[in-house]
Order: sequence, then structure tokens, then C-alpha cells
Amino acid sequence: MDNLSAQIDQLLAIIEISIVLAGFAAMVATFQSRKMEGISRGHVVSLAMIVYISLFSALLAAFSLTLLNFRIEASYVWSISSCLMGVATTGFIVYLWKKRHFKFVSTIMRITYYGLFVIASSVVVISTLNVAGIIFEREFGPYFLAYICNLFFVGFAFARLLMRPLWKAVETKEVSVEHRGRAKNR
Repeated sequence: MDNLSAQIDQLLAIIEISIVLAGFAAMVATFQSRKMEGISRGHVVSLAMIVYISLFSALLAAFSLTLLNFRIEASYVWSISSCLMGVATTGFIVYLWKKRHFKFVSTIMRITYYGLFVIASSVVVISTLNVAGIIFEREFGPYFLAYICNLFFVGFAFARLLMRPLWKAVETKEVSVEHRGRAKNR
């Protein structure tokens, strides 16, 4: 298998994974939204992050494949795609930065979010270097790395979206057990 066909296979896998993640997120959100009073800003931002990044990743991978099907030289395709990925990642950073509210977030999660912003910013820098042909020579690797980072962000948001109601239930149960223990000791 030549290098280009391996890259095409990787793009097809990214499309599939992205669409599956967006679909699962929609299912989780549908089941969690039955109790509308339990929905927080964090739920909505996590869901938006999953859907926007997943679907844009699928769209951009499909766009790259379309360019390759028009027999555009691979280095130009990776350059154009890296440029679009850098612009999209910048848009995601700005969107999430505006939507963030750290008032009710633990210090560990705050540090985690700042770390994610740093990683996303480095994706923008690497994409820009790839577009300009600096360090990277308009190659597939940096473009693929951006996808891996995006899938990591989506997976992180998905795990938080999925686990948040479970942790809330555990906390509620622990508080009620603690409350019953105090009442019993009186």
C-alpha cells in the first residue's frame, strides 16, 4: 500500500469516528435532557463542542478527499487542509473561550481547560507552519495530528458529558446518607 492510500484510509477512519462521536453525543444529550432543570451551561458547551468539532472534522476530511479525487497534488491538499484546520481550530478556541465560565469549576478542571487551550493553540501554530512550509513541508503528518487532537478534545468532552450525571447522582446519594447519619445520631 502506498503512502497516499494509507493517508486516505486514515481520513476515512476520521470521518467515521467523527460521525459516530457526534451521533453518540446526540443520543446521550437526548436521554439527559429529559430532566431540563438538570441541564447546565457545561452540558450545552460540551455537547456543542462534540457536535461542532466532530462534524467539522468529518466535513474537512471529506473535503480533503474530494480535492485528492480531483487529482490535486497531495502537498497542496495538505497545505489547504492545514490552513482550514488552523482557521477552524482558532474558531473553536474563540467559541469555547467566550463560553467558558470557571465560577463553578474546580481548580483541577480549570487547569485542565487551560492545558487544552494550550494544546489547541499549538495545533494552530503547527498547522500554520505546515501551510507555510516551515519545518514541515506541506505534509500529511501535522494535518493528521490536528485531527488526533480534535478527537481527543471531543473524547474528553464526551466523557464529561456522559459521566457528569453519574457523579451528580453519587454526590446526591452521599449527601443524603450523610444527612441520615446525622439525624440518626441526634
